[in-house]
Amino acid sequence: MLRLLLLLVVFLLVSCASGKVVSRDREKVNDTMITFVQRAQAGFWKEAMANITPEEREDMMEGNHVMQEYKDAVNRIRLSTIKYMELGLDSKGRLVGVKDVLDESNSFYIASEEKIMIDTTKFRDLGAERQRKEEEARKRLQENPPEEPEDSKWLEEYYSKPGKEANTEKEAEDEE
Repeated sequence: MLRLLLLLVVFLLVSCASGKVVSRDREKVNDTMITFVQRAQAGFWKEAMANITPEEREDMMEGNHVMQEYKDAVNRIRLSTIKYMELGLDSKGRLVGVKDVLDESNSFYIASEEKIMIDTTKFRDLGAERQRKEEEARKRLQENPPEEPEDSKWLEEYYSKPGKEANTEKEAEDEE
């Protein structure tokens, strides 16, 4: 039994010394993340990167500078959404999982940019198309003018004024 207890104590000491995620206390994580985001958005990257684990810091930096894609991702973060992020703190109070959150933000941003991109080859100029159709219709009319109907009496009667027919009959009687 004593050996089991000693093995458990050694295991706990090794796990604490490894620096992995120890705390998922939402308040502490939120406070640390807010501090990180505020410093980063203000341009104090050295101070902001002090809040991140060394492994993630190395992945996010190119030489002595933070990569532009991570700067852009941090600038897109809204403080109101921090409490929903899956983050934790290591044994020294540094954030674990920030790089994953920023990578996810970048992937969503790139996907939304792809949706926004417009393929101009699919556009049709409706005005030009309408003008082309009107010109074709005019050409067809010039080539094949509509046949005028033979003079028919019903058209004259239909379009004549009410008193006009009577006058023409009287004029015809007068002429005889």
